[in-house]
Amino acid sequence: MTTEIILYEFGPTRSARCRWTLLEAGLDFESIEDQSLIHSDRLKEVHPLGKLPAAVIDGRPLFESSAICTCFADLVPERNLIAPAGTWERALHDQWTSFGMTELEAHVWSTARNTFVLPEEERLPDIIGQNAVAFGQAGAVLDNALKDSDYLVGNRFSVTDIILGYTVNWGNRLGLIESFPNLQRYLDRLFERPHCTMTR
Repeated sequence: MTTEIILYEFGPTRSARCRWTLLEAGLDFESIEDQSLIHSDRLKEVHPLGKLPAAVIDGRPLFESSAICTCFADLVPERNLIAPAGTWERALHDQWTSFGMTELEAHVWSTARNTFVLPEEERLPDIIGQNAVAFGQAGAVLDNALKDSDYLVGNRFSVTDIILGYTVNWGNRLGLIESFPNLQRYLDRLFERPHCTMTR
């Protein structure tokens, strides 16, 4: 059976993860790329906060890029983009994606909010330095995990790398991984993927 997928996206956002996953999975999808939809009533029918990305899969809404990417990978088990539920490798996927969202992405997103997202009068510039330190602490953990492995789960490319790679690249664009050679090499490997949607 064919899965009907609609992806609400906008290039610079985390929707790049979802598009990359769809391309790696070989899944057909309809793209709705319209920045003006952000916070609109139409988008809030899919994502309660009206944010991108969001997806409709066989008529059902799903939001949060990590969940969307994981769902797409599960739709095509033959592509080996994610380990089956109940396996140790699937537990590692859950570990690293949770780690990425809480220990890495939370800090670069906070920096973005206090650099250009929030109105200037609401920004807290002092927090940017704290975010850099916190990202560095978590980055060191990830750098060590990649010391003897090319990828995060089972030493093979997976959707875990799409999700975490996006965040590592975000940190790279902020100059936060200069002291982590394993993360730099990791990014180089990801950029070599023909379907990679990240930009340096």
